Formats: sequence, structure tokens, C-alpha cells
Amino acid sequence: MRVSTNVEGLDQILRGGLISGRSYLIHGPCGSGKTTVGFHFLSGADRALLVTFGEPEESLRADAKAIDLDIGRIAFLDLTPVAAAFGETQTYDIFSPSEVERESVTQRISATIEKVRPQRIFVDGFHLFRDLAADPFHYHRLVQSFFKFATLHDCTLLLASDSADAAAIVDGIIQLDYTRDGRFVRVTKFRGSDFHAGPHPMRLTGAGVQVLPDAA
Repeated sequence: MRVSTNVEGLDQILRGGLISGRSYLIHGPCGSGKTTVGFHFLSGADRALLVTFGEPEESLRADAKAIDLDIGRIAFLDLTPVAAAFGETQTYDIFSPSEVERESVTQRISATIEKVRPQRIFVDGFHLFRDLAADPFHYHRLVQSFFKFATLHDCTLLLASDSADAAAIVDGIIQLDYTRDGRFVRVTKFRGSDFHAGPHPMRLTGAGVQVLPDAA
């Protein structure tokens, strides 16, 4: 079954949208439009969850409102640090900070998924997820277990990252970029389906993201 991205032109490139129950990475530099694509993606579901490691919930809601995207019914899990954390001194007697943080984060994510039962999950700032693991091997294992947990709960995942660290693990990759010639989107991986190769021109408008398929 296909899942619409709700981005004009992008579904056409993907031959009808994403494949339900799989994981997808959208990556590109800061300001390339990753979070806006995530807003579009979530707005098409009755039950959706936005997990944020980067921008706090209030900032994301304000950004969505500025482009008239309705995300009022979307559940949020805000994993950004609170202001009070700056003045706190934490000590770890047995476990490393990354191990303690990892347990807390994974428990909060799993509990929220079980509570919300989302059809779609968008993770903003997914590149920060790697800081929860001590090395690349454990990072890949952590990511794989997260994907399996989410898909077992019938979720379709979209992960926004500044890097392509998880490229080997995900089912599909959407790359965003901008140059002096404009903004572009390119699909570089899409398991289980054909797709229209890029790059394709893309615009950020007052209504969000618009993709202009190039001879698609």
C-alpha cells in the first residue's frame, strides 16, 4: 500500500508515494526543507507522531502555522533539552552518560508509540540519535531495533537528518539540496519500487514544499 507524502510533485516522483510500513531518510543541509516535508507527511494521517531532537515543539508548531499547515492533531515527543538542564550537574556512577540517556530516550519513544499508535512517525534531527550510541556498530543496532519496533506497530517512518549516516539501513532516501541555481530533490534509493531519477526542481512557498518533476 502507498502512503502519500502530501507534497505536490513528490508522490509523482515516487510512483504514487512511499510504501507503507517502511523507513525513509530525508537528508540535506540545514534550511533545505526537510522539516517542512515532514509536516506535509504527518498532515496526511489520522494519527501521527513528531519526535524532535532539534527544534522544540513550540518552534515547530509556529513554523507549521506560518505556512498554513494544520498539525494541531499531531502528537509531539519533544526530546530537546529543557532550559533548567544547563544549570544542572549530573553524575553517573556506573553507566556512561550516553547509556543513561539512551535508556531514557528509547523508553520515552517506545511508550509514546504504544500510547499514540501513530500511522506515521516523523523524526526531526535524527542525526542526533547517533550520539546515544558508543560506536557505529551499536548505533546501527539501535537504529535497526527502533525501525523494527515502529514497523511492528504498523508505522511508516520518515527521518530527517543533516547526514546520510543511516543510508544503509533505511528503505528509501530522499536527498534535498540547494545551490546558486535553486533547490532540488533527488530520490537515491527506494526499495520495492521504481522511481523517477532526479534532480527535480523544488520550491519552498508560503504553502510549504512544491516539487516540479523533471520529465517524470
